[in-house]
Amino acid sequence: MKPASLPIAAALAVALLTGCAHHPPITTPKLAKLNEQILAKPDNAQAFVNRGYAYALLGQKSAARADLRRAVELANTAPMHNQVGWAYFNMSDRAEALREWKLAADLSKRNARYDYYCLAMGYWVNGDVGQAVENYDLAVKRDERFGDAKSLAERTAEWTATEQREIHAIYVLWSKTYAEPKP
Repeated sequence: MKPASLPIAAALAVALLTGCAHHPPITTPKLAKLNEQILAKPDNAQAFVNRGYAYALLGQKSAARADLRRAVELANTAPMHNQVGWAYFNMSDRAEALREWKLAADLSKRNARYDYYCLAMGYWVNGDVGQAVENYDLAVKRDERFGDAKSLAERTAEWTATEQREIHAIYVLWSKTYAEPKP
């Protein structure tokens, strides 16, 4: 971290911990631990993206966006952009989620296990049903658990309700229109 940016990081940490006029500060044990990690190691991209995701789920969008920007500044990698995409998705920032997932897929050259189902989600919530189902089919080819309702439910058991609802909707459309008929 550059010396000039250390005071900025400290000011940002104070602002995030004290809340703002519109949203009182939210403290959870996980956020407290992530704050400790960031204070101990200000270049910890994973801690920033994890805290950004937590803030996104808690509705603290400004704090989430600040952490997500910092995470990709620190680690411009496919996995980081993928994780950032999930946070934007959970803030209902559909265009940003798709942008991040496309970037992640490009950086991984479409070789990451998550590329196609994330692209399917991004296209789906942005209204591009054709691209969503096409990418979902590619996801099924990469991981057959996406091709069966029961295994999909098991695979996504730890996802948020919104994430589960959207991937299930894509699955249903794919199973009715794209999947090969069973004998």
